[in-house]
Amino acid sequence: MIDKYIHIYTKRNCLLALSCASIAFMPLFIVSLMYDVILEDTLVAFVPFIIAAICVAIASLSTIRFKKMIRMQEQQYGVQFNDDNVVHLETTLYLSEKWFIWAVISAIYKDHIKSIHSKLVHGRSGSSNKVTIKTVDNKKYTIWCLSSSNINKIKKWKTII
Repeated sequence: MIDKYIHIYTKRNCLLALSCASIAFMPLFIVSLMYDVILEDTLVAFVPFIIAAICVAIASLSTIRFKKMIRMQEQQYGVQFNDDNVVHLETTLYLSEKWFIWAVISAIYKDHIKSIHSKLVHGRSGSSNKVTIKTVDNKKYTIWCLSSSNINKIKKWKTII
């Protein structure tokens, strides 16, 4: 089940990296075809794809931390990670019966959450909700939600036994 969320995270990162690499590739490739200054200039146009692959590889290192986080909570609470009745809230944000899942960033068991606070933040590009989740071991996790209804779902989920 953990692999499902790793796949979602990796897919999102690959699409983002491919998009950015393509945007950088196009002008480099067109210029290399128009102005043949050096022999290898067409090959240089493909460098953004190599950089994108390196970025995706580095981002995938966070899967180690994600798995470790889940394993520690499974041992602490004597439970098994599952996504029973999972609800998709936003891009990589999910709620199951007992787990709050932010694909590869964090997975927090319901009983491990001490409090959930939210604050509406206005920025240049609009407003968003800053959600702070505090755990029983006094760690804080900050999640940004676009929808206020998703925050209500998270708070309601926490109060349901």
